[in-house]
Amino acid sequence: MEPRNSASAPRVLLVDDTEEILTSLSAVLRSRNFHVSTATDVSSALHLIDTQQFDVLISDLHMPGAGDGFTVVSALRHKNPQAVTLLLTGYPQLDEALDAILLQADEVLVNPWIPTTSSP
Repeated sequence: MEPRNSASAPRVLLVDDTEEILTSLSAVLRSRNFHVSTATDVSSALHLIDTQQFDVLISDLHMPGAGDGFTVVSALRHKNPQAVTLLLTGYPQLDEALDAILLQADEVLVNPWIPTTSSP
């Protein structure tokens, strides 16, 4: 399901290695008329950042394999300094929050959270 006006819809890159998070958060964002692209690892996210334009990044902080959410934030900030960047983590730590501030992540959100699809 695409947003009603996909040409002007904000473009969101959602990065998480948990399929349930990708599915549920994508559904919520699409219901709010965002255009959503997803990646399940850092490498795929970096490829999407290199080949597409995004207005918003929502990325898990801890992912398997090389890199992490900070790598993705840094790449998107380099390509689009105006993008809004959000990091998701189930393990909030002061050092990570400080790193996120230094990398200019706009917010660190703590999992678990329950998305809602109800209208405002």
